Amino acid sequence: MEFIIELILELLLEGSIEVSSNKKVSKWIRYPLIIFIVTIFLTVILLILYLGLSLLNDWLLAGIFFLIIGIIMLVSSIIKFKKLYIEKKK
Repeated sequence: MEFIIELILELLLEGSIEVSSNKKVSKWIRYPLIIFIVTIFLTVILLILYLGLSLLNDWLLAGIFFLIIGIIMLVSSIIKFKKLYIEKKK
């Protein structure tokens, strides 16, 4: 059951990324898919940052580790988004 759920979510996410980066697809389909992808990634990154902030009180090193990982993920996702969607127009 876990394999099936993982396969479906992977197909949904990878398919959304491929369709949203294709200029031949209508904007009415691409823009909601871009919002869907950004929402998923932003939710995961914000949860990691929240976990890092909440761990700072109990375990300082673990909190700092999760904050660093969250910041690295946030910066790298912004760079990837710019390369995939914004700079592709030029």
